[in-house]
Amino acid sequence: MRIAVISVLALAASPAPRALAQNARKLDEVQLDFDPAKPEPIVGWWSNGRELLHLAPNGAYRMWVSQDRFKYPLEVGAWRRENYAFFDLEPYRAKPGTRIRVNMQKDAGTTELVRDGLADFRWSAMPPHIVADDMLGAWVAPTEQLLVFENGRYEWRRTAPASGITEHSGAWNTENDVLVLAPDSPAIDNQRLRLVKEQAGEFALETANGRLMHPPEAPKPEPSAAPGLRAPGTGSGAAPAAPAAVPAAPVAPPEASTPPAPAKPVKDG
Repeated sequence: MRIAVISVLALAASPAPRALAQNARKLDEVQLDFDPAKPEPIVGWWSNGRELLHLAPNGAYRMWVSQDRFKYPLEVGAWRRENYAFFDLEPYRAKPGTRIRVNMQKDAGTTELVRDGLADFRWSAMPPHIVADDMLGAWVAPTEQLLVFENGRYEWRRTAPASGITEHSGAWNTENDVLVLAPDSPAIDNQRLRLVKEQAGEFALETANGRLMHPPEAPKPEPSAAPGLRAPGTGSGAAPAAPAAVPAAPVAPPEASTPPAPAKPVKDG
């Protein structure tokens, strides 16, 4: 009797081989959205058509309430990846310890980020193209030249005639299709330049004195001084290349400090 009871308990504790095989098949049929062994990259630009999110390689993030990355961001903070399916956002201006969970999911094979209260985000290698992108770079006119940098700075120089204010620099902003230059010097008024499109498809900046155009095949410049932190313009976490520069106007050589001595007359004989 004791042996029979032990045999029954052993059979009850051990599932039938057929049940084990069925369970194994069910596990094999489970399809995961992501491969835990190969986490998908998340660094880059994420947009839902309204908000814009940038995840930098150094663990920082910024989010805007528009597609304009040159405006002041709504959120600035750090992101931390917990596993292959979700990560946390930690805003700097929130209560210490605040974490916002962001999940990853697949929609028709496309990876999306899901954050509560917002439409789903989709990744792109570059930030969305906006009007401000067409204002970047080097601009020239017969009497002036302008450099508009992606880091929010500009440099302006008068090339001819060299009178009055010959150069200034500062920060720039946009108001729809208008580029607003705000000089660092309070003695210089803000300037407004409207972006227009020529019949040939080229862009121009229209001012009260005329139009500035992009020079052909201009080299890329670097700002003369490192500006303070402004809205980022980074692709894949790195700041994009600076806009194209214009060769400086030729400078006349300096005058001699002392005039040359007059030649001595030659005596005959």
